[in-house]
Amino acid sequence: MRELLTALYGECRINVLFPWSARPEDYEKSAIGYSLARIRAALGDLRGHSGFIKSAQVPPCDYYVSNPPFILEFDESQHFTRPRLTSLSLYPDDLKLGFPRPLWMKLCRQIDARDDMPIDRDERRAWYDTLRDLVPTVNGFKPTVRLYAEELEWCSLDSGSARDLELFQLSLQGRAPTALGPHIVNLPPKTIPD
Repeated sequence: MRELLTALYGECRINVLFPWSARPEDYEKSAIGYSLARIRAALGDLRGHSGFIKSAQVPPCDYYVSNPPFILEFDESQHFTRPRLTSLSLYPDDLKLGFPRPLWMKLCRQIDARDDMPIDRDERRAWYDTLRDLVPTVNGFKPTVRLYAEELEWCSLDSGSARDLELFQLSLQGRAPTALGPHIVNLPPKTIPD
């Protein structure tokens, strides 16, 4: 993934930690403050696990592209849970996202993953995914891009192959900012399945 992103965008780093708070009260006066407060309350009410915010900072992101600045998260099945469905359902309707929210909600219903070790693990993961979706935008980033691990055999793509770069670019179309790198091709619009 890093090699593919580097081929399209230039610099790409992995596991980058930004100095962003994980506490919703630190965003009260921001554009996302109300949404974060609602999501935190709903996650706590869902299964009665209200103390799920364990980290003072948003944990590291999967991939960070600096120009234009955006984060890419790679979601495996454990990200598609009832708590994540709850958080996604409370996103503002006008929020610009780098992934198709209706599809992510559908995957949450279909996969319905559960990870209760520790007991509030699903709430933690849903919260930190929410922060990675909402917080970058108030810090001048483009919307966070999410890719579903089962959507494509991502590891089979070769960053040195023009065909594979075109397939990867097509997968990002409508999700990620337009790349300015040397391997860019003009592609037809991509339609997102329901």
